[in-house]
Amino acid sequence: MRPLTLLLVAALLGGCQRPATAPVAARPDSGAVAKVPRAALAPEIDLPAADGSRFRLSSLRGKYVLVDFWASWCGPCRAESPNLRKIYGQFHSRGLEMVSVSLDDSRARWHQAIAADELTWYHVSDLRGWQSAAARAYGVRAIPYSVLLDPEGRVLATNLRGRALGQKISEYIPLD
Repeated sequence: MRPLTLLLVAALLGGCQRPATAPVAARPDSGAVAKVPRAALAPEIDLPAADGSRFRLSSLRGKYVLVDFWASWCGPCRAESPNLRKIYGQFHSRGLEMVSVSLDDSRARWHQAIAADELTWYHVSDLRGWQSAAARAYGVRAIPYSVLLDPEGRVLATNLRGRALGQKISEYIPLD
């Protein structure tokens, strides 16, 4: 099979799951997996950006923000890239920012995927894979995983992709 065909098949089958052997992020007070509820203030993301600078999610307050958890090795994530490019093109000039948080552990593969998929928004990673501080804070168990934030940093929606993601964003940022 051709690589694009493999990506599309993987996208139809679902997302990339956390390996069963990987420790799950737990809240110290409950032992349960941390999940970010809707309307809650999103946890801060403070990670190295692809260009080597430091990035803080809170620096984007005042704008709608889509936080996208992904990895270069995740077929469904890569299959979602054209949709994310389209959404960014439609909504960025209207006030949407995007931040992709990579669960890669290889800087080279992470950077190659950003370039190959022509992803032009903010990219961050601590290169710790499933142990990523951001993934743990957001309770990410499978990727791709998205979180839409309002201008105050509150969670509006989670885990949307494809057409449903664009439709949800257009509820807050009209295209007309």
